[in-house]
Amino acid sequence: MDVYTAIETRRDSETCAPEPRPPREVIERLIRAATWAPSHRRTEPWRFTVLAGDARSAMGNAVADWMAATGAANEGQQAATRVRLLRAPVVIVVTQVGTPEDATRDREDYAACWCAIENLLLAAQAEGLAAHTSTGVMTEFAGAKQYLGLEEQDHIVAYIYLGYPPEGGVTKEGTRRPAVVRWEWE
Repeated sequence: MDVYTAIETRRDSETCAPEPRPPREVIERLIRAATWAPSHRRTEPWRFTVLAGDARSAMGNAVADWMAATGAANEGQQAATRVRLLRAPVVIVVTQVGTPEDATRDREDYAACWCAIENLLLAAQAEGLAAHTSTGVMTEFAGAKQYLGLEEQDHIVAYIYLGYPPEGGVTKEGTRRPAVVRWEWE
């Protein structure tokens, strides 16, 4: 699959087939593709935690227990957190090494992490995988950062849910509006 086809056909898929789990070698290729993303000053600020099997439940339970202990959420939200990471056979948590002492670098590094995520998503499309990116409240919970062993200044950038497309495939269709471009072409 060429890059233009991958870009134009990739769709976010909130559902994945529960089985089979993509092989570890495929996930390693996705991460390798992610690390070819540009980063200003070659900081390579991204880190990846791959959760599969029982590790997904372990993180969900740890974060839900933290929520209960701190009063960060009600029982319904805690219950949802316990199963949230089970939506796909593999979840990659993309994190950023934070640099609060240099706000410009921190912002550049956050952008670099998103470049890495886009590479990963396009590679997943080329591999025939369904992928969903989540940036919700789980990126903000201190309990999630604790589980992942992050420092206070580090960031959870996104959770990438990966698996094979559900029966019938990914059905989100759509077109894009024409780009808003200001041309000063002489």
